[in-house]
Amino acid sequence: MSLTVSNVANPLGTLLVTDTEANGTAEKDATTGGGTKYSIQIDNTLNTVGVYVKVADNAMAGNAAAATTTPNWVYYAPAGLTVTYACPGGSAYSTALSFWCTTVKASFHTGSEAQTDPTNKVVVRILAT
Repeated sequence: MSLTVSNVANPLGTLLVTDTEANGTAEKDATTGGGTKYSIQIDNTLNTVGVYVKVADNAMAGNAAAATTTPNWVYYAPAGLTVTYACPGGSAYSTALSFWCTTVKASFHTGSEAQTDPTNKVVVRILAT
């Protein structure tokens, strides 16, 4: 077997956003301004239920909340697993990326269907520019 290690002249992404305790509280404006999202990794190995990471192309300034924001993208991670979603060619966003993680699939609800935090830590990593 042969091993090759090469320098990358033009890296795919310039930002690696990491949230080590993703939950139903939005990480507002994790990126600033427009850019391109290339991948998202969700580590749900500590939970016994699946989780949904919801990402919005939305500057969530002030009192904006995940409970009332419609996500542009929703990613699922089954219980006990780490999954990585790749965006071949990238997925452009125009404002800022804000994201949150819940056990509820629906975009947003209140009352009995409110966004529910995962029981244990979920780690989310987003590679972007």
